[in-house]
Amino acid sequence: MELIQKGLVATLVAGGVGTVGYHTIQKGNGTTLLDHITSKKRELISEDSEWEKKDTPYKTAPQEDLISGLEPRDTTKFKLWERLKKWCTSTGSKVFTNLSDDTYQKFSIWCLKPKTLNETLKNEGLTETTNWTEKVKEFNAEGNTDSGFVKPKPPVTKGEKKPIENKDIEDTCKTEKEKPFRHEYEPPYASVKRWCFDDPNAKPKAVSKNE
Repeated sequence: MELIQKGLVATLVAGGVGTVGYHTIQKGNGTTLLDHITSKKRELISEDSEWEKKDTPYKTAPQEDLISGLEPRDTTKFKLWERLKKWCTSTGSKVFTNLSDDTYQKFSIWCLKPKTLNETLKNEGLTETTNWTEKVKEFNAEGNTDSGFVKPKPPVTKGEKKPIENKDIEDTCKTEKEKPFRHEYEPPYASVKRWCFDDPNAKPKAVSKNE
C-alpha cells in the first residue's frame, strides 16, 4: 500500500508531559489536517495576495506563536510569506491527531482564511443564544471557573462581588464573538462558545426539584 506521509503523534509519559514522535501511515488511514478543517467549513488560503498579508503578523508574532523551524524573516531566495505558504501547503497533508497538537494549532493560526468566532461557531452548527436569563444564572452560580469572561457594570467596589446582569453578558458577547478565531484551545473560543451560543442538538438540562 502506498506510503504518503509522516504524521505527528503524541505519547504521554510520566507526569502528563507529551513527547512527540513520528510514525508512518498508509494511504486511507487517519484524517489529515486539511480534511479536518474542511469538515469545519474552514479554508486554506489560496491567493498569493492573502498569503502576503501574513508576512508582517508572522514577523511580529510572539515566540510561542511561531512555527518550529520557520524563522520570522525573509531569506535570499524566498520572502517569508512564500516560505509560510510552502509550509502550510505541505503540512495540510499531515495527520490530524487532536486539537491540542502544536502542529494543528499553528496550521490553524497561519494557514487558513480568517474567520471570526461568530462565523466559526455557526459553521459548527451552534446558534447565538437568546436565553440570557439562563446564561446569567449559570454565570453567577458558585463554582463558575470562567467568571472573568464578563465584568459587571458599573465597576464594583474593591473586594465586592456583584452578580452580572443580562445586559452585561449580552454586551460582552457582542464584542467577543467578533474576535478572530485562531484555534479551539484559545481561551476566547471556549468562553464565547459557552456563554454566547447554544447547541440546538443538546439535550435539555434536568430541572431541579427545588426550582
